[in-house]
Amino acid sequence: MVDRKSNYWKEIEDLPPDWQSLRHDQTETLVRAWQIQAVGMQERDAYKDFLIKLRRQWAIETGVLERLYSISDGATKTLIEQGLDAAFISSGDTDLSAGEVVAVIKDQYNAIEGLYQFISGNRSLSKSFLRELHAVLTANQSHYEAIDTLGQRVQRELPRGTWKSLKNNVEGPDDFIFEFCPPEHVESEMDRLLQMHTEHEKNGVPPEIEAAWLHHRFTLIHPFTDGNGRVARCLATLVLLKHKWFPLVVTRNERMDYINALRSADSGDLLPLINLFCTLQTRSVRQAMSLSEETVGDADAAKSILGAVKNKLTQQFQIMRTQKMELLKTGDALYALVSQQLADNAEEINRSLGSLHVQAFADQANRRNPKDALSVNFHRFQIVTCAKAMGYYANQQVYQAWARLVISSTGQSSPLRTELLFAFHGIGGNSDGVLVCSAMAYTKQPTDEGKSEISEIRALVDEPFYFTYDQDPTKVAETFRKWVNSAILKGLDYWRKSLGA
Repeated sequence: MVDRKSNYWKEIEDLPPDWQSLRHDQTETLVRAWQIQAVGMQERDAYKDFLIKLRRQWAIETGVLERLYSISDGATKTLIEQGLDAAFISSGDTDLSAGEVVAVIKDQYNAIEGLYQFISGNRSLSKSFLRELHAVLTANQSHYEAIDTLGQRVQRELPRGTWKSLKNNVEGPDDFIFEFCPPEHVESEMDRLLQMHTEHEKNGVPPEIEAAWLHHRFTLIHPFTDGNGRVARCLATLVLLKHKWFPLVVTRNERMDYINALRSADSGDLLPLINLFCTLQTRSVRQAMSLSEETVGDADAAKSILGAVKNKLTQQFQIMRTQKMELLKTGDALYALVSQQLADNAEEINRSLGSLHVQAFADQANRRNPKDALSVNFHRFQIVTCAKAMGYYANQQVYQAWARLVISSTGQSSPLRTELLFAFHGIGGNSDGVLVCSAMAYTKQPTDEGKSEISEIRALVDEPFYFTYDQDPTKVAETFRKWVNSAILKGLDYWRKSLGA
């Protein structure tokens, strides 16, 4: 957890001169690949339904983050799947009445719907729009909690759609204070915020950087009496939607990561917040890419393919075929790289621990190599299980390869075999433009029946490694090497713990 330090108000700062170094290339290339794939899905009912559910989730979770209400995971899932109706909430699911909670959630849903309308109307971000947005978000919030002059918590009437007239600093034990912009400076600070944002748009600041910057600087101003966090997440979402990214869905499960990232930004380091936004965006893209597999039998699939895909992509068939070949070549290069690194690790383990009844070897298989036609299908269970746990569909038709490090410890009463597996494949049902590598670990032990019992599959990374046809292969290899080294270290630590060491 990032330490909580007092913060004294000063004017908001622009992006650092080296803001280009904050780019998250992997997320940007993944989103570009998704945008190509999305052309053939935009008219499909399943995809439209996915976007509606994403907006419902956004609407529910943004209020949970602010602790406007609590709502159970089960009720949350039902509201996302079935619709925002108080009838779906049972007694005990919330800390308020079902009607009160749903009324607030609907306000928040109306707010995100308004962001889509704002973009379609080509409006410029303005102070009047922000005040309008705040009024929509708080339509059913009549009061807010404040501290009076005696230090007592009191309920006060919430002014909607207007800048604050009183200070709204946060105070805590040990003389902690976080000062936001004083009321008399809100107007000028909001002018500066919007001017800098306009300049960023002109200069082509990437959406992940601009969303994080705008969100954080807005919270430093804290222009409204209450509801600033909800407006800030709307602003970040607005930036992402303008670039045809998905909404920023921060759930209760990411609350502490979110708070810690904001505290880092308070100290001048915007990167953790950018990284968090990219992680959340990647999650949404992964889910969307997997839709094409889950809905392969949809009645509208043929219409979508014959319409949008034919009109948009047929003319580029030869270009895309060339791009796919470049992607496969990059996949082969990364496959060779990780295979060699695992072989080097196996050699080092044997040299260092061979006398202690520890043996290691590395093997691999690639479907593009005819001699691997059979072995490339090994470990399918582990690969699919890991992908499901990470929230995506592993498409092993577009590309299929794996590399493995096996470590056997025979000096125990029960021989233990630990495997680190790196698997290459596509993502979703139509993923010609993007490939991934996942990394996982598991153990195998012999059973009394003479078979092997496999443990739970453990992902060694939070996110698989994504790569696309339009990336520089040399730069991809450099990034991938670091990613592999990190995953191998985590895998070796997993092996150590499995031995009880």
